Amino acid sequence: MTIKGHLSEELEHYLRLSEAIPGWTRGEEARELLWISQSLPAGAVIVEIGSFLGAGAILLAGPRRIRGSGLVHCVDPFNATGDSFSVPHYQRIIADIGIGSLRDHFERNIQGAGLGCWVRIHQGRAEEVAPSWGKPVDLLYLDGDQSRKGAREAYDSWARFLKPGGIIAVHNSAPENHTPEHDGHRCVVEEEIKPPIYSNIRFVSSTTFATRR
Repeated sequence: MTIKGHLSEELEHYLRLSEAIPGWTRGEEARELLWISQSLPAGAVIVEIGSFLGAGAILLAGPRRIRGSGLVHCVDPFNATGDSFSVPHYQRIIADIGIGSLRDHFERNIQGAGLGCWVRIHQGRAEEVAPSWGKPVDLLYLDGDQSRKGAREAYDSWARFLKPGGIIAVHNSAPENHTPEHDGHRCVVEEEIKPPIYSNIRFVSSTTFATRR
């Protein structure tokens, strides 16, 4: 685990905003995303695969607003689809929050956090959006479909854009306690996130972080 000091007051603000939204990136892994996003260079390009209601996007975009440059590109079909384990949880949460499409709720949360200018939406599955993409990526956060097929398609579609020195973060990739067909990210980590392609490989809470060599 990467140990750092306390968050600044500004970063704490975005951590609290993120925690107020239903989601699964919490605790030390949430702090790690905040720190990494803030540490990226001016004009950083961040891609998040799987955005749901925006809790993760706030962790990524808040530090870029503090820095004054960079964009978070959120790739999601916004239809609550994915692996068979996750879909019932998505549907329950959406039913609880009431009227409006998933994208409507996402946009409302991003605007409410004051981050509309720092987020771009690309509606579609990872493998559908990737063919029209052409920019080098500083940070790639994989947090979408966690079936083995979905996770593999997302990685194969987007890892090629990660620049040397860029960082990949793979959520829910703990080495154990996975429900069948909800272990796609762990499989990607075991098969792909290793030397010589990646260095500084580390595990924080449930997320694997690594640097592209």
